Amino acid sequence: MEAKSMQKNYKVKRFLHTFFKIFIIFMLATAAINVLLFGWIYFNDKNESKKEEVYLTPPGQMVEVNGHKMHVLVSGDENAETTLVFMHSATTYDDAIALLPLWEQLSDYRLVLVERSGYGYSEVSEDEVSRDIDTILDETRQALAKCEIDGTYTLVPIGTAGVEAIHWANKYPEEVNGIFGISINYPEQFAEITQDEYCGFFDYLLVQFCNIGGQRLMKSVYPSNDAALYTPLQMNIRNALISKNGYTRDMYNEDLAMVNNASVVAKEGWPEDIEIFVLYSNPLMEPYRLTQEDINGQYEQALETNPDNDYISMYNETLRDYYMQFNNVTFEETDGPVRLYTYNPQLIAEKIVKFLYTK
Repeated sequence: MEAKSMQKNYKVKRFLHTFFKIFIIFMLATAAINVLLFGWIYFNDKNESKKEEVYLTPPGQMVEVNGHKMHVLVSGDENAETTLVFMHSATTYDDAIALLPLWEQLSDYRLVLVERSGYGYSEVSEDEVSRDIDTILDETRQALAKCEIDGTYTLVPIGTAGVEAIHWANKYPEEVNGIFGISINYPEQFAEITQDEYCGFFDYLLVQFCNIGGQRLMKSVYPSNDAALYTPLQMNIRNALISKNGYTRDMYNEDLAMVNNASVVAKEGWPEDIEIFVLYSNPLMEPYRLTQEDINGQYEQALETNPDNDYISMYNETLRDYYMQFNNVTFEETDGPVRLYTYNPQLIAEKIVKFLYTK
């Protein structure tokens, strides 16, 4: 019995020895592969960044705000009575270039884009500067003041910047004479989302991944030029801006504060004393849908399952119902992707001009 027991213990020990030996080899091999992989990502990013420096000269002014420099781009007629202040969405890196086809159609007005901290050509803030809604708005207004762009503004927020625009209109109504929103978010959209759901640990890891250039592996973040609106040089600049920024600490902190910021603005209420026009994209509308095989395929499949559903009307139904409750809001939708200005800038320009003349 003792011999059998000893033999059994020996087999167990031998198995454990072999198992841990293989496990340690596996872990060391995995660690070595990770070191090589992340090392390659890091040095490739450094090498590519040097090549891209030629594309990263700011076309506008760099002004210091809260200890870091922000990029302010001014175009159009600088003596015009009407100033349009464009406000980019979250995790949008290249609007200093992406907006140019739209701006070409609006050259009779003074056109301004303030890139928030950590976006586009703007620097990442050196300290852990809060990204609460008052700080974000204060930095935007400081940047405008330092460029001597005063007076009243027609705000043109895009995406999540809708929350900042609503806050601006509530807090400084004397500075805002109208809002033209492009696919904007409104504060109540974030009411059912927790902070962790909107911005969690994965987002924190994404900051670290992008610090070593990991964004270069995510080809989906780079824009296409399907509408043939941009020159090869402009596309190179857009790509370089995305590679430069990735997902910065300021972007992360802004996302981290988004739910609370929306709650603050929601409590302020809706600004009902200024005219607001909101234009939303609807990718199910023609002709855009017919140019997108994946979208059109999903649409046709949905129709086969539920032929009585009007999916085109249903697409923006919740948004339409929300905005139409306010007498000072005009709601419209058109075919195209979320970033409508990279698809049909002429249409947007026509609607902005009409809005300015009729409000």
